[in-house]
Amino acid sequence: MAWLQSLVRFSATFSVAALLCAMAIDARAADEEPEKARWAADEISYDSNAEIVTASGNVEISYEGNTLYADQITYDRNTDEAVAWGNIRLDDGSGNIATATSLVLTGDLKTGTVEGMRILFRDGEQLAAHSGRREDGRLNILDHAIYAACHVCDEHPGEKPVWQVKAIEVVHNEEKRTLVYKDAYLELLGVPIIYTPWLKHPDATVKRASGLLAPDFGQSSLLGFTLEVPYFWNIAPNMDLTISPLITTDERAAMFLEFRHHTRSGQYMLSGSGTYVTKRDDDAQKIPGDEFRGHLFGEGQFDLGSGWRWGFDLEVTTDDTYLRRYNVSRADSLINHLYVEHFTERNYLHIGAYAFQGLREEDVAGQTPIAAPFVQYSFVGKPGWLGGRFEVDTSALLLTRTDGSDTGRISADGRWRLPYTSPFGEIYTLTLGVRADGYYLDEPGFSPIAARADQISDDEFEGRVIPYAAMEWRLPFIRHGQSSRQIVEPMLMVVASMKDANNDLLPNEDSQSFDFDTTNLFSINRFAGLDRWEGGVRIAYGLRFRHYTDSGVRATFMVGQSYRFNEDMLLPADSGLRDNLSDIVMTASLSVPRYFDYVHRLRLDKDNLSVVRNEGTLVFGPREFRFLVGYTEARRNGFDPSLANVQEVRTGAQIRLSQYWSMNADFAYDFEADGGTLTAGGGITYEDECLRFRISARRDFTEDRDVPPSTSIGFQLVFKVLSASNTSKGRRHGDRYNPLEGPLPQQFGVIGDE
Repeated sequence: MAWLQSLVRFSATFSVAALLCAMAIDARAADEEPEKARWAADEISYDSNAEIVTASGNVEISYEGNTLYADQITYDRNTDEAVAWGNIRLDDGSGNIATATSLVLTGDLKTGTVEGMRILFRDGEQLAAHSGRREDGRLNILDHAIYAACHVCDEHPGEKPVWQVKAIEVVHNEEKRTLVYKDAYLELLGVPIIYTPWLKHPDATVKRASGLLAPDFGQSSLLGFTLEVPYFWNIAPNMDLTISPLITTDERAAMFLEFRHHTRSGQYMLSGSGTYVTKRDDDAQKIPGDEFRGHLFGEGQFDLGSGWRWGFDLEVTTDDTYLRRYNVSRADSLINHLYVEHFTERNYLHIGAYAFQGLREEDVAGQTPIAAPFVQYSFVGKPGWLGGRFEVDTSALLLTRTDGSDTGRISADGRWRLPYTSPFGEIYTLTLGVRADGYYLDEPGFSPIAARADQISDDEFEGRVIPYAAMEWRLPFIRHGQSSRQIVEPMLMVVASMKDANNDLLPNEDSQSFDFDTTNLFSINRFAGLDRWEGGVRIAYGLRFRHYTDSGVRATFMVGQSYRFNEDMLLPADSGLRDNLSDIVMTASLSVPRYFDYVHRLRLDKDNLSVVRNEGTLVFGPREFRFLVGYTEARRNGFDPSLANVQEVRTGAQIRLSQYWSMNADFAYDFEADGGTLTAGGGITYEDECLRFRISARRDFTEDRDVPPSTSIGFQLVFKVLSASNTSKGRRHGDRYNPLEGPLPQQFGVIGDE
C-alpha cells in the first residue's frame, strides 16, 4: 500500500532533529560553535558541575538545510541525552514541516521519544501520532498514528478529510526498509470501510514495490458483473509482472498478464490473457463443450551495435471475436512482425517477416499470406554532377499461403534527381528512373491473384521493366507581413512512363486499395504498393496556399487535378483516375493553438462537381471545454455496385465542470440505410489531490457473430498514494484513443515510469 510509505518521512525528521540537538549542544566548550551547525537563542547557560547546557527563548538550530525551532533545549553530557520542548518545529527546507510538544533523544540517535507529533508535507499530505519512540537505532515506532493525503480547509480545521488511515501502531525498520501496521483501518468521509489487523510493505526509499493496484468494477451485458484486481510484482529493478484476474458472473474467470523487461540492449513487453469457457455459436448461444480463448500481444526492440537493431511486434488471438468480447481491442486484423534493421548515413536495410490474422467474418485464414522473407534496401547518394543525386530502392518478397497461391517478387527502382532553382525563383526537379520487377508464381490458378491467372502455368516467372521520367515545377510567391507570412505556390508536374506497364499476368497483392487525394496528387506512382504502376503520360497541376503568424496560427489550402493522355481500366473503379481527367481533390486546415484545429479533405466528381469523398474533423474549445465533430462521406457504389457507401458522423466532448468534476462523452452514427447508431458512451470523474472516482458507461450497437450489441458500465475508486491506478489495463487497449487528445502511445513505457 504505497500511500503509507509517506510515513517513513517521519523517520528522517526524527533523526535530523536528534542530530541537530546532539551536534549543536555538544558543549565540550559552551562558547564553541560546532563546525557544520548554526544555532541561536535568547539565552544560553552551562552548568559545569552538572555538565548540562540549556538554550532557551526562540531557540533556532540550522544544519544542512534543516532548521529546528523550540522554546527550550537542554543537553546532559552525563546521560548523553537531549530534550526539547515548547513549540517544537522542524523545517527540512523543502516545504515539509514537523511539529511536536516534546522531544527526547540520545546523542547516538539510537533511542528517543516524541510526544504530540504532526507532519505536514509539501504536497498536502499529513501525518499525526500521539507519541513516537526510537529503539535500537533502527526502529521508529508511532503510537495511534493518523495519515491523510487530503487537504483540510483552513476555514474548517476540525473537518475530517475525505479519507484517512488510522493505526494503533506503526513500526518502521530502517535496516529492512519496511513498515508494519497493527490494527489499521481506512476511513472514508469519517466512516471506517476497511480494516486489517496487520499490514507490511516497503518504505518510501523503495521506489518500486510489489502490491495491489486499484481494482476495477463493472457490469457488462456480455460478461455480467466484473471485478478486476491487478497485482504488481516487482521482480527486479528492470523487470516486472502485472497479474490481473478478471472475475465475471456470466462467464468463467479470465487471467490477464503483462510482463515488462528492460535489458542492457533494449526492452520488450508481453501481455496476454486466457480463459476456459463454454463454447458459443455465432448467435452467442451456448453449445456443448468447453474451449480455451485468449490472446498474446508483445513488442520489443534491441540494439545490436554498429547501426544494427532487431525487434518484433506480436499480435495473436485464439479466435475472431475474443478481443472484442473481453474488451481488449476492436481491431479487425492483427499484424506480426519480426525484423532486423541497419542504419548508416545514407543507407537503410530491413530484413523481416510478416504474418497476418484477419478477424472479419469474410477473412479466410488459409488465403491470408505470410510474408517471409521481406527485404528492403534504400540508398541516397551524395550530390554529384550538376548537383543531382542517385537514389535506389530495392525489395525482395515471398508470400506463401496454406490454401492459395504463392508468389515471390524482386523489385528495384533506381533514379537520378536533379533540383534547380531559376533566378526568377522557380523550383524545378527532374527525375529520370528505371523500375524493374520480377515475379515467381506457384500454382497461380488456385487463387485469382492475377486478372488472367488461368492462363499462367505453374512455377512461371513474369517480369517487367519500366523506364520513367518526371518534371516538377513550383513557383512560390512569399509575402512577409509585420507578424505573418503567406506563401502562394502554383505547382505542375509531368510524368511519362510505359502505357502498358501493368501486365494482366502479374499478381496484385499490395495495390488493391487506393485513395486519391492531395497527398499523392504529385506522386510518380500513386498506387500504395509495388504490384501496380500508373503508366502512360499525365499532367498534375494544383495550387497551394499557406499562412503562418508569429502567434502560432496556421492555415493551409491545396486544390489540384490531373489529366492523363490515356485511360487505364486497371485503376480501381472508385479511384477517380480511370478517365483522362481526374476528379478534383482539395485539402484545407486551420489551427489556432490551444483553441481550434480543423482539417477537411474533399474530392469532387469532375463531371458535375458532386461530392465523392468528404472528410472533416473539427476540434475546438479551450482545454477545459474541448469538443470534436467529425464527418466522413464516401460515395462508392456509383462506380462499383459491390462497394458500399459510407456516411458517418462522430462527436466527442471533454468538459471540466468545476475544479474537481469533469465529464466526457462520444457518439458515432452511420447515416446509410443499414446503419444507425454505432456507439455511444461517456463518463464522469471526480478528482482532487487525494481521491479519484470515475463512473463510465458505453453502448455498442454493432454485432459480430457471438458478440451482440452490448452495454457496459465501469466504476473505479482510487485513493491516491494508497493505491496506483491500473495502468496495465489502459495499455492493453492498443487501438483505443481519445479523439480530443490524439492516439494513445503504442510503445510501451520505460519500466518504472509509473
